[in-house]
Amino acid sequence: MALLLSTTLQAAGADGTWTHITNGKVWTDTNGKVVQAHSSGYLYKDGLWYMVGEDRTDPWRPDVNLYSSPDLTHWTFLAKIIENGVTVKELGRGRFIERAKLLYCAETGQYVVWCHWEGQGYRASEAAVFVSDHIDGPYTLHKAGRPLDIKSRDCNVFVDDEGTAYFISTIEENQHLGMFKLSKDYTEPLSCQLLFAHQQREAPAIVHVDGIYYMLSSACTGWDPNQCKMSHSTSLTEGWSPLENVGDSICFDTQATAILTIRGTKQTTYLYVGDRWMDPGLPESKTIIFPVTFKDGQCELIYKEEFDINFTTGEWR
Repeated sequence: MALLLSTTLQAAGADGTWTHITNGKVWTDTNGKVVQAHSSGYLYKDGLWYMVGEDRTDPWRPDVNLYSSPDLTHWTFLAKIIENGVTVKELGRGRFIERAKLLYCAETGQYVVWCHWEGQGYRASEAAVFVSDHIDGPYTLHKAGRPLDIKSRDCNVFVDDEGTAYFISTIEENQHLGMFKLSKDYTEPLSCQLLFAHQQREAPAIVHVDGIYYMLSSACTGWDPNQCKMSHSTSLTEGWSPLENVGDSICFDTQATAILTIRGTKQTTYLYVGDRWMDPGLPESKTIIFPVTFKDGQCELIYKEEFDINFTTGEWR
């Protein structure tokens, strides 16, 4: 399986506007086509949510698609921003992409995509970085390889409050997690801190709440769901607490891909986003989203089949 991005979503719309979200269905875009954005990453900018993810129409040659939405429910297809055999020659000839995540670098004004860049038998164990001056492309390959010569697979990104960006991935044959601090332009790894040594965690998702960092992650069990675990720390690179179980034993048949932060006029709400893999097959895998609570080092992860959210006030019901 594959990871998670934490994104702050600014309030928009009238106080009385509520958005209804129903889980368990295949998402379709505004043209009625199945949304192909598995292992999704999110970026909020200029009043819209942007979502990137794997296009698994051809299950084993995934491209990367970009969608936009004003409300996390009505998605418009914008572009295939990375395409097998087109964007770079290696794609489509033994190379494929997983866990694409999108960043905007205010320092350079560029959009940056980090992803797992893999080959046959998962022997490559590399990452790749793509850049563009426009959110919908064209994107060009900036660099591919093992970050700091470290084997890297399942991954995510996180941007701290002051703008420092991190690439987080499973490293050294999925044995540990690596926290890679990125350069100011978000394209180069500068250092790596090993976390959760020999605990075989993947799909890391990080959020910062009231001075505490929370990380959700899963075990490495392929496409099969497993117990989600949480750890917290006041520092990104050290002091993480022992892993604790959250949610049910298979995390409601999901694996974390993102945590979204909704800062409203009345309260702040956090949304868990997870992949429901192989339901019923890889191209039809579902995206699940519901509120999650973080407070005083604790996480309450309780599945909601349906809920309403007000993006202006930050309330949900």
